[in-house]
Amino acid sequence: MQALVFLGLVLGNLALLVHLSEKAILLRKRWKDHKLLVNNHPEMKSVDPDQGLLAFKSDDMIRAFVLDNEKPGISEPFYVSDHEADE
Repeated sequence: MQALVFLGLVLGNLALLVHLSEKAILLRKRWKDHKLLVNNHPEMKSVDPDQGLLAFKSDDMIRAFVLDNEKPGISEPFYVSDHEADE
């Protein structure tokens, strides 16, 4: 009888160890994926790891420039002049 109780305890501990290991591996993978997405860029610190870039926060000036822009884009670096920001 004692052998069965001991075997039950060993199997229970083994199952708990496997479960906690899976959780730890999943947590580490999510942390690494978020670290790769953010890549230590200060402007990416507000990215929500669950929603990715869909929940990216921007200031009002950039949001207005991007959303209210009716002109076709060109392949140059992103730049907002002070004149455009005052409008």
